[in-house]
Amino acid sequence: MSERITRREALTIGGVALAGTAVALAAGGSGSAFGDVRKSDVQHGSMPVTPWHKAEHIARTVRQPRIPHRSRSVTDFGAVGDGKTDCTKAFKNGIAALARRGGGRLVVPAGTYLTGAIHLESRIDLHVEKGATILFTTDPNAYLPVVLTRFGGEECMSFSPFIYAYEKHDIAITGEGVIDGQASNTAWWPYAGKASFGWKKGMPTSDADSAALDAMVESGVPVKDRVFGAGHYMRPILIQPYRCDRVLISGVTTHRTPNWQLNPVLCTDVTVKNVTTSSHGPNNDGCDPESCNRVLISGCTFDTGDDCIAIKAGKNADGRRINVPCQNVVIEQCEFFDGHGAITIGSEMTGGVRHVYARDNRCDSKDLGEVVRLKTNSMRGGFITDVHVRDLTVESVNDALLIVDFFYGEGAGHGFNPTVKNITLDNVRVGKATYPLYSVGYADDHISDITFTNVLVADAARASVSKYTDGVTFKNVVVNGKKVEPPKPFPNIAAAYNDVGTGTSASPGDLDGSGDYLTRSSLATAGLTPGASVKHGDFTFTWPASAVGENDNVATGDETILLSGSGSSLGFLGLATHGNQSGTVTINYADGSSASSTLAFTDWWKTTASAGDEVVATANSVGDGPSGDGHTVGIFCASVPLSSGKTVESVELPANSNMHIFDLKIGG
Repeated sequence: MSERITRREALTIGGVALAGTAVALAAGGSGSAFGDVRKSDVQHGSMPVTPWHKAEHIARTVRQPRIPHRSRSVTDFGAVGDGKTDCTKAFKNGIAALARRGGGRLVVPAGTYLTGAIHLESRIDLHVEKGATILFTTDPNAYLPVVLTRFGGEECMSFSPFIYAYEKHDIAITGEGVIDGQASNTAWWPYAGKASFGWKKGMPTSDADSAALDAMVESGVPVKDRVFGAGHYMRPILIQPYRCDRVLISGVTTHRTPNWQLNPVLCTDVTVKNVTTSSHGPNNDGCDPESCNRVLISGCTFDTGDDCIAIKAGKNADGRRINVPCQNVVIEQCEFFDGHGAITIGSEMTGGVRHVYARDNRCDSKDLGEVVRLKTNSMRGGFITDVHVRDLTVESVNDALLIVDFFYGEGAGHGFNPTVKNITLDNVRVGKATYPLYSVGYADDHISDITFTNVLVADAARASVSKYTDGVTFKNVVVNGKKVEPPKPFPNIAAAYNDVGTGTSASPGDLDGSGDYLTRSSLATAGLTPGASVKHGDFTFTWPASAVGENDNVATGDETILLSGSGSSLGFLGLATHGNQSGTVTINYADGSSASSTLAFTDWWKTTASAGDEVVATANSVGDGPSGDGHTVGIFCASVPLSSGKTVESVELPANSNMHIFDLKIGG
């Protein structure tokens, strides 16, 4: 059995401090759980030579809005904070009056102010005081006429974002109040087409609009003719400054948003400070700077229904047409709760993303998907380069600390391969994760230069995965209490074992995640003793020789196994849990070619094969799971074809942890 350490035991590993249920890290301190990790930051005296010198320069020099010191209250223009009176004209008139005098602060005092779209002018600060709520109406007509916006990274004419500015400068949204989009399972969210967000059969969705926009973009329809407004179902952005300079969003809380929450587009000098984004609807990203230059996100709290922060740069053909990167972004002293990814780049990143720095941040949720999430595909093209993360504490993450995903959305084979390189993580503490690193590129487009330095993952369910990824470096990386090296192909199937599927009453296994396992006694009755030969057709397998309580199978997750030989087929001895399962197996040959096939196994609860495989043996399962005091289960053989005359070099297993493989052999 692989070694596991508790969080309390982790206290002894290099001095890591654990506070409560989270791994504690002194934000911004010079100390490290692994000693002094800042010596490498200095060379020739005190001259910085790492990327963090540039990060500090960006954080210090992002320009702030210049707004005159004059104020008016929105109530001066007829607004009533009763949550019922339409205050749209009051906001419009108040902003216009201040703009005529050269700008100023429009104050929203305590109360609830119902309104439609609010359009900011240059040198205006919309100041939402503590106790005040701007409550946006659910009437789509209140966001017409259409304006130039982006929907999923593509330009179009659609519903106005709830707070919008176009080609303005020196604008701000400040205060301690709430900006409430009033989206729910009865307003806006059902357009996502998901029953969990109120959609029912026969109700409209944005799917047709999204497909139509994609087609318009690909065929080169001018933006002015890509019109989606009345009669369409695109969910608006909550706050979107578009082509603006010197933008500040500070102190406010966003809530119940139809779509992305904060989405500055093509802006320069953007500061998002001490903002709380709290909305769990569909696509409710927290802050998505898109094709922006010089962005500081500081002291914010993210609790979202999608990515917490997602840095973007346009999508596909539109991203190539506009061709503006998002660059020079600093994320610091933020706290991340629920979300798909904490610090995400993509997937709309066609214009490219570079020079991203995240420092002194915390992830404090058990419902966070990934921590650093880079997602793209071969429709996007573009690049993600120079992404640097340090001084990060993570309580728990469901998937990976760092994931580089080339198969998000459209996947491979579309002719616009992305470039992803130069990603570093330094001084990172993780309580629990599935993978420390999961990086899978394409055979014809490798990811390159990923460096982990002084990283501790106290409890990782799986080993790191690295395919078509060059230049992976681990410096002082500790996983499950052991110092580890970068992921490499496993020399054999036994070296890849990561799951205990067999056991005894004194030392039970857990094959299916529910406490059920194959009993060693019933396996022996079937002739499956440790190290025994198992013959089936053209294949002679070896039953795992693992001792009781040790890993004895691979719950597959993109592992690469070295294997040499030639034949007509490759056989797998295994089974599936939680229903019949399938996944892609890739065979790499010595001549540099590769071929992929689908591998499928029957659920072990069956003793008759039903997935194109064949029964090899039956055994008994017992445990704390559904089997109770016993169930007869199946062990199966499945195979995939090999290319004639070619020599196998390695095998890439499926990315499906419900498939369990005990051995693999070349036959024929």
